[in-house]
Amino acid sequence: MRTVVQSFRAHEAPVGDFCVLRALPQATRRHVGPFVFLDHFGPTIAKDGPGIPAHPHAGIEVITYLLEGEQVHRDSLGNESRVGAGGAQWITAGRGIIHAEKPQAGAIIHGVQIWSSLPIAMKHIEPRYQGVQASGVPSISVGGAAIRLLAGEFNGAVGPITLAQPALLAHIKTSAETTIDLPPKFEMGVYHLTGQFDVLSPGDAVTLPVGEFILLGGEPAEEPLLFGGPFVMDTPENLQKAQRDYHAGGMGTLDGVPY
Repeated sequence: MRTVVQSFRAHEAPVGDFCVLRALPQATRRHVGPFVFLDHFGPTIAKDGPGIPAHPHAGIEVITYLLEGEQVHRDSLGNESRVGAGGAQWITAGRGIIHAEKPQAGAIIHGVQIWSSLPIAMKHIEPRYQGVQASGVPSISVGGAAIRLLAGEFNGAVGPITLAQPALLAHIKTSAETTIDLPPKFEMGVYHLTGQFDVLSPGDAVTLPVGEFILLGGEPAEEPLLFGGPFVMDTPENLQKAQRDYHAGGMGTLDGVPY
């Protein structure tokens, strides 16, 4: 049975029109499995403003999962996609992409954005986007737990998001203490929607209390990991290349960004 070996509180950070709770990365924990970033936004009433304006990503996969509300994704590849509660917006940034996110003004918006580091050999693949509607996310019941499986395999179900790095990502609500089986070789963590993040010991199961959680983990991210704002690369040279490509328009343009 897995136990909690490290626990910390998410800290507040400003992002666009939001003030989010940032659970990853932390000074004492840069990743859990391949996941290197977790922001929790809302619940809040979305302003009639730009939302999250156009900005780039490279070297990662980005999953924005909506717990409440809806928002529109647009990107430099020409995609435009509206996703509602229970759905997700999935970007494989690869060598670089620019995107913007706009929630429905005047309505509640609540969700998480999570980044998974791409393997070093895939840091420069072509970018792509896929919108995942709530109807495409498997729902599973285990004891007192209602599980929505976003990525990975669980109890014979397969999540709609196929990350480059083997992983498990799920949204779980429990009405009673419940034991969940886990892949024993995966690094795993639990984000409580109250703002607490627990890193778990090795093992083949975890017992969750009553609450609402994001369960995430997988095979460890390949090191080294170098963060440069929205870029996560493996060498200073590749980080600098991503920054040059972005400013030169190599990741495309969106809403006048970068020019």
